[in-house]
Amino acid sequence: MNPIKLFGVIDVRIADILDIFLITIVAYYVFLLFRGTRAVQMFVGGGLLLVAWILAQWWELHTVVWLLSNLATLGIVAIVILFQPEIRGALTRIGQSASKANLKTLFFHQSGLEIVANEIGTAIQDLSKNQFGALIVLEKRVGLRNYADTGEILNARISARLLRSLFFPNSALHDGAVILNSKSIVAAGCILPLPTITSESDSGLGMRHRAAKALAAECDAMVIVVSEETGYISIAYRSTLRRKLSVKEVEEEIKRHWRDLFEGQGSSKTTPEN
Repeated sequence: MNPIKLFGVIDVRIADILDIFLITIVAYYVFLLFRGTRAVQMFVGGGLLLVAWILAQWWELHTVVWLLSNLATLGIVAIVILFQPEIRGALTRIGQSASKANLKTLFFHQSGLEIVANEIGTAIQDLSKNQFGALIVLEKRVGLRNYADTGEILNARISARLLRSLFFPNSALHDGAVILNSKSIVAAGCILPLPTITSESDSGLGMRHRAAKALAAECDAMVIVVSEETGYISIAYRSTLRRKLSVKEVEEEIKRHWRDLFEGQGSSKTTPEN
C-alpha cells in the first residue's frame, strides 16, 4: 500500500499509524497497572537516565554513554528482581481480565460510576445473604451534613469490604445509617429522622424502612435498606418504597441516581424510576 504524505513532507503508512496506536494503548495500560506502586518512581528514574544517555550521545561523551548502556543492561535484571511483586500482580490482573472474556472491560476501562455501583452492590449482596440489617443513604444534590454530623465522619473510599464491616452486627456503628456521596463514604452510625405521622401502610415496616421513607420524602437522596429479618433489599426514593429488589436492580438504580453527577454539571439529570 502506498504511503500517505503527512503535511506534504513525511511518508506515513497505515501500518505506521496502527503501530503507534497499539504502542500508545500498551503504554497507557502499563501505566494503569503500575499506578500507585513503587514502580512509578522506577519509571521516573529510568526516564531521567534515558535523557542523560541522549545528552551524552549528543555531546559525544563516550565514557558516559558506555556506562549508561551497561547500566541499562543490568537494570533490566534488577527491575525483574526488585519489582517482582508488582510485575506478578500486573500479570495476574491481566489474566483475570482476559478470563472474563468481556471485550468491553478488556479494551475500555470501567467508568467510575460502574465501579462504585459494583462495590455497593457487592456489599449489599453479602449483607442480604447473611441477613445483616443495613441502611445506606446515597446523597445527591441536597446536602445531608446535618445527618452526617450525628454519626462518625469517615470520608473514606467507597468499598464493599468497608461497607460490610460497618454493618457487621458486632460493629459499634451497625445500628445507624451510612451516608455516601458520589465520591466517598461520608459518615457511619448516623441517625435519620422518623416520620411524625405513621400511615396505615407503614404499620408493618421496621424502623429502618420508616427512617428510609422519611428521609427520602424530604430530599433527593436514595436510601437502600437491607432487612435484618428477611434479608430483602428495598429502595426508598421520594415518596415511594420498592421492596424485594435484586442486587442487579439496585446497581442499575444507583447508576441512574448518580449518572449526571459522574457525567458532570450540565448533563442530563436522570433520577431513579420508582
